Amino acid sequence: MSETLPLLHNNGSTADDDATSPPRYIGGGGGIIVNTPLQIESPTPTIDTGSDRHRRSSVIAIAAAEAIRQDRKKSRTLYAQQDYESFREHPFRIPSLTSIGSLEADVAAQERLADERNKTKQENTVDECHSVPGIIQFVISQIPAVIIAAGLNFMVGIPFGASYFPTELQLQGKEVLGFRMFLFATMIAQLVFTFASKFDNGIGLQMVENVPFCLELARIVMSEQSDESGTTSTLFFLFGFSSVLVGLVFYLLGRLEMGRIVYFFPSHVLVGCIGGIGVFIAITAIEVSTNTTFSFTPQGLNDSIVSPFNLLLPVFAFEIALRLIVHATKGQYSLLPPVFYCLITPVFYLSLYAFGVGIDVAEDAGYFFPPIKSTGSAMSWSLLDIFTEIHISKISWKAVIKAIPTMISLTAFSLIHVPINIPAFAISTNTEPDMNAEMIAHGFSNFISGMVGGLQNYMTYSNSVIYSKSNGRGKCSSLAIVLLTGFIFIYGPLLCVYVPRCMAGTLLLHVGIDLFLEGVGEYTQIGPNVESCHDYDSLEYSGIILITITMTILGMDAALIAGFIAALSTYAVQSITYQHPIKGSMCAATLRSSAWNRSAEAQAILLDKKKGRERILVIECQGHIFFGNSTILKESVLEILTEKRRSGDDPIVVILDFTYVLAIDSSSAMTIEKLKDLIIKKFGVEVVVFVCGHEDGFRCHYDLSLKVNGDATKKRSTNKRLVDPIDVGEDDPIIFETCKEPTRAQARASVTARALDVSNGHSGYKNAVVADIPNSHVCETLDDALIFSEDVLVAVQDAMILQKDVDDRFRSNILEGSGMSVQCSKTQQSSLEEIARAFLTSLCTGANANEIDKLYQLLEPEKYYCNDVIWTQGDESESLKLIVDGSLLSLLESEDGARESCYPGSIVGELGLLNGTRRLTTLKVVSDEAVLYSLCKEKWEVLTREDPKVARFIDVIAIRYLSHRIQHVSNHNLFGKRSLPV
Repeated sequence: MSETLPLLHNNGSTADDDATSPPRYIGGGGGIIVNTPLQIESPTPTIDTGSDRHRRSSVIAIAAAEAIRQDRKKSRTLYAQQDYESFREHPFRIPSLTSIGSLEADVAAQERLADERNKTKQENTVDECHSVPGIIQFVISQIPAVIIAAGLNFMVGIPFGASYFPTELQLQGKEVLGFRMFLFATMIAQLVFTFASKFDNGIGLQMVENVPFCLELARIVMSEQSDESGTTSTLFFLFGFSSVLVGLVFYLLGRLEMGRIVYFFPSHVLVGCIGGIGVFIAITAIEVSTNTTFSFTPQGLNDSIVSPFNLLLPVFAFEIALRLIVHATKGQYSLLPPVFYCLITPVFYLSLYAFGVGIDVAEDAGYFFPPIKSTGSAMSWSLLDIFTEIHISKISWKAVIKAIPTMISLTAFSLIHVPINIPAFAISTNTEPDMNAEMIAHGFSNFISGMVGGLQNYMTYSNSVIYSKSNGRGKCSSLAIVLLTGFIFIYGPLLCVYVPRCMAGTLLLHVGIDLFLEGVGEYTQIGPNVESCHDYDSLEYSGIILITITMTILGMDAALIAGFIAALSTYAVQSITYQHPIKGSMCAATLRSSAWNRSAEAQAILLDKKKGRERILVIECQGHIFFGNSTILKESVLEILTEKRRSGDDPIVVILDFTYVLAIDSSSAMTIEKLKDLIIKKFGVEVVVFVCGHEDGFRCHYDLSLKVNGDATKKRSTNKRLVDPIDVGEDDPIIFETCKEPTRAQARASVTARALDVSNGHSGYKNAVVADIPNSHVCETLDDALIFSEDVLVAVQDAMILQKDVDDRFRSNILEGSGMSVQCSKTQQSSLEEIARAFLTSLCTGANANEIDKLYQLLEPEKYYCNDVIWTQGDESESLKLIVDGSLLSLLESEDGARESCYPGSIVGELGLLNGTRRLTTLKVVSDEAVLYSLCKEKWEVLTREDPKVARFIDVIAIRYLSHRIQHVSNHNLFGKRSLPV
């Protein structure tokens, strides 16, 4: 057997502490060599590979190129000179790259050098700021960015501040209250991100997408309370508690490094929610513009659209104008919408002047927000309003309990923004994001805001990009935004009364339409065009429409329930439609198990087209097996077997491979259990073998392993061989004692007993044991199933061949077979010489006695003990060895758990001897003793010169082993398109 990569026994044990033990002779010539274990640690070979050389050259080349670039930059400015001198002191501060390939080394070196450049750039920036001219230049460069960021906060705050409370809620000054709520949450976010975020140019904002949830919470409170003071106390408590809940979830996800959990939300469900929120915000735009309550009734449509259409007309006109301008400019200018919103107010005033309409008339007609009236009440424009609204004694706890589902929905929906905004902003700014750190920062900002009754906040993508493109960066600029926003917080409400409602309505309508098109359709340069249906299949797109309609008509809670139903329905239908539960089927004619060294008689049976591996049918299953496709699985298997019967290729053994099945539900497991009985009874299959693919059994709660396992197999479910080895002599009598009146099940269970026909001329003397073959069996791997199936085929033809095949390799006690018992008397063991000659005869097909004798004379017997190391990975190949007695283990030292067992009758090390390669694995003894017959390199070379015909037998053995291994490896690609055996 060649010392190639181990394929079996991945149990994790190693032999790192064992060293090769030199053999010593006992007695005279021809005596057995005994190896004494040495308690030293075998050295790990180090080889300077071509990959290592390329790796070093790549790193040096990158470093040299960087040095040349810095040298050219040196003569330009004094700062570049300082940068070069600093970098030259540590030119190769590159992490250890000994365990990665050259490509990874290039990438790692480039990333490290980029870090060095960024660090130097930051140091230069600090140096600039320390000088008076540098400080002045930096401040001047930051002023436009700070003004733009604060101005955007002011513009966005006006429409959204007016939308937190339903129009039917009678609260004086609620627009001012909402405006300050927006600005306060924004200031808290900006302040926290200044010190806790990894970005130096991020912009915090109140989470405006949660406006529908705020309206839902307000309506829940209004349904339980009618007095103004109690309503505001409960509502602000819910606002704050929701923010605290969002903050805690953000913080825990970041602290536990579970930020990626949000990626498991179904995409089409999120898209449907986004579309529904877009409709919500568009409806809010109508309500804010007309100061009415919208409803999908004839009366509601008349009150909100038809009657006050004069108030909506400027909103629609400005929105159409903005869409046309964006289309004409092809969306190339990111600042265009903000500038357009700023121009709405002066254009509106010019329009009033052009049409001769006075400000008082327009105000009475409803074109402006109501003026601020400082009455000293709780709803005045006082700065402390948003902090003094909560009175614990007036909170309706019934409303709080009723609002729990909405708050949970709000929390879940709030989680989707950070995993979208942060990576997108990182790409735009060429920054490496730390998702967990950003999650923690969002946790702090929301928790702090919620503790004083504030709203949820986040790092917004669009405003952050605008701020970054305006060259805004640094903590000082971020703090300046906080201060300027605080100024707007104090004096902004005085300016809000001069802003027309159409400005707020246009902004809300534009955002709502964009969100709707992002969800239900896609807005392109051509204009609104429903293209999301091209990204999703019909069922997914139907779910998107369902969620959007449900959210619009029934609210947020009903929409999330609809999303849950849509996700389950999509999963069930797609599992049935797109992934068939059967990956493929084939006969095992080209498959090989790891049982390399079967006897010539057994090999002849397995290669026979009528009796051998072609009578094994392998069916490989895949994906999730559940109630939706288990019937398809059953019908497909029966159809495959029906087709085999029509062609006259009825299988003796059917292997159902569940290795690539991810999960099985209980109803499907019961279907598989019934499928086993159908295969046996309807198609006359002798044995059905199940491959669970996992050491713990099938991936289901239902005990399928127990249900499909044959009765006989339950007693030795871990044994992958059909029969167990026994020690018998040539003349040992085997007395078969059949059961009295065996039942139908007992007779059916022992296929081999029927095949052997013990009453036909054998009279109780045989050198074999009848194996008890169950009608079903469970194996952990496909290789175990192939070994078991091959044993079945051999036993069905001649059980004595199978028993002899096993006895030659193992020596242990036999387990009792069910249905009959075996009694045998033990004689003396055959001599090792006879066993070695028998193995050579079996291995060297076609060799005569003289050739076997000549080959045997070249072998030198050696004896080893448990844990002795025969050779170590990387050693020179000096010999091949025939295993006569004992068991060995071949393992890779550089891989975790890759190993293969070697049994008597195997030849090991033949590849190294023939090809001159170093030992590919470490070989050690795992039995108490082991007897090997060794052919050294010198004798092999003599043999090739003097008798090439005999040497040819060793060549054939090596070719046969390699051929078997290639076919064995191809088992892992049964139904692939490449690496097929030829």
